[in-house]
Amino acid sequence: MKLATYRNLSSGSSGDRLGLVLSDGKIADLRLCYAAYLNTQNEPRPYPVANALIPRDMREFLCGEKKSLEIASLALQYAEEESAKNKDVLGPEKEKCIIDSNMVRLRPPIPRPGKFLHTGLNSNKHVENTGNKVPANVPGAPRFSSTLIGHEDAVLYPKQTQKLDYEVEVAIIIGTTCKDVPVENAFDVIMGYTVYNDITAREVQKNDALGGVFLGKNFDTTNPIGPYIVTADEVPNPESLHVECRVNGDIRQNEKLTDMIFKIPVLISFYSQMTLEPGDIISSGTFCGVAHEHEDPEPYFLKPGDVVECEVEHIGILRNEIKSQE
Repeated sequence: MKLATYRNLSSGSSGDRLGLVLSDGKIADLRLCYAAYLNTQNEPRPYPVANALIPRDMREFLCGEKKSLEIASLALQYAEEESAKNKDVLGPEKEKCIIDSNMVRLRPPIPRPGKFLHTGLNSNKHVENTGNKVPANVPGAPRFSSTLIGHEDAVLYPKQTQKLDYEVEVAIIIGTTCKDVPVENAFDVIMGYTVYNDITAREVQKNDALGGVFLGKNFDTTNPIGPYIVTADEVPNPESLHVECRVNGDIRQNEKLTDMIFKIPVLISFYSQMTLEPGDIISSGTFCGVAHEHEDPEPYFLKPGDVVECEVEHIGILRNEIKSQE
């Protein structure tokens, strides 16, 4: 199952809504589809029930844990069955539940995660190519919701840098409140995955006087994530997923998660020393092939007009254009 946060661009619509990605790639409104399903079950008040169970915020929705995923699954099944009958998927009052793709803007799947925990230096080849030492433990740092953008949103080139780099990663979505998770139980607390591009201002990252890692990876619009969440049951063998980053079609990163130093269960166990909650995000760390690994990195750094595509096997493609702020 694929879950999205989107905005309907039609006149009169406002705010974020939760969506389901259908098998044909179209977006269906989760709340309306569930209300339509309830109507077929003779629920006398389908809208109030659907409104109560399905908020507009993904993090709030995921706080329902298994119950929320059951609701989404029922709504998805209803929408797919109606579509298979060559019928429009309609709400209880005959509203269209499926939005034309040109009228949808995808937002970060979780626009306001409670915690976004980023992992650094977590690829053997990346560490070797950058001349770093293998870390003794997980190097973590925060990302902030104000820096997140979604699929097809523009990355505004920060004025503080001339060395903007790409970093394809896998983002792991927590699905239940947990603490001190044993490594062997780590996959039990994961509800899904999405694609993440940890765009980095390298000269800021490397200079504490300029802001270091904290600021170099938290400029506005430099944390694209999406396009949607793929639930864990649809991601076979997550520890061997293939990841790829392309800039203007040129392959820059091409690796598998088997190159991770600290595997997914270790990350979950480490970060869960503090309480993790539904909707919290943990990143995998990036892989070899980033610009600053090259002997002459200048031709590889991102420039206004570049289009970056980050692709993760079984999860999807995250695409963003780099644009000048001037």
